[in-house]
Amino acid sequence: MTPSDVSDSGTILRSREQLARDRQRRQTYTFATVFALVFLIGLVAFGNWQQWWTLGGGTEAASICPEPTVIEPRFTNVNVINGTTRKGLAGAVAKELQKRQFRVLTLETEEQDKPIKTVVQVRYGEAGALAARTVSLQFPAKVAMIKDDRDDETVDVVIGDPYKAMVNAKKAAAAIKPKEDPHGCVQATTPPSPDPSAS
Repeated sequence: MTPSDVSDSGTILRSREQLARDRQRRQTYTFATVFALVFLIGLVAFGNWQQWWTLGGGTEAASICPEPTVIEPRFTNVNVINGTTRKGLAGAVAKELQKRQFRVLTLETEEQDKPIKTVVQVRYGEAGALAARTVSLQFPAKVAMIKDDRDDETVDVVIGDPYKAMVNAKKAAAAIKPKEDPHGCVQATTPPSPDPSAS
């Protein structure tokens, strides 16, 4: 073998190695490009689903979060009133309400002109509508909701003659569990009242 043959043979070997490295490099670049493209498409789709942005050239109006229908028992102030002739009934109901985190303010007995025919009467004012519904769900179905002109959030629970027991604590807790707001909704706001001094 002549020196020129060795030189030529070495050149061919190096060229093949270089070709193999180039091929491997191209495969790596291709894989990285495809992976990045798939990742980007996935990120855009996920962001659109999460409403980080909106595809399609237009923006959709965000939905308004539903109004709450109950409040947490610990924010509910209750007066328990025995509207029957059975002694100790207000105390027993109050004790159970306290176990369920309701704030019992007073215990009373109230003589009735005629027997109360519902399990309880729930008396409340405009400001106590949520509290009244929250309390009412602690009792069986025959609950009379009576709205009066009180201006605070207190609720009166007047026990009637048909009362036997409150709803099971677990079932009652499930009934007043707040529902999760839909993703992306916005809280409803009321426009500010006009300033009389501005006119």
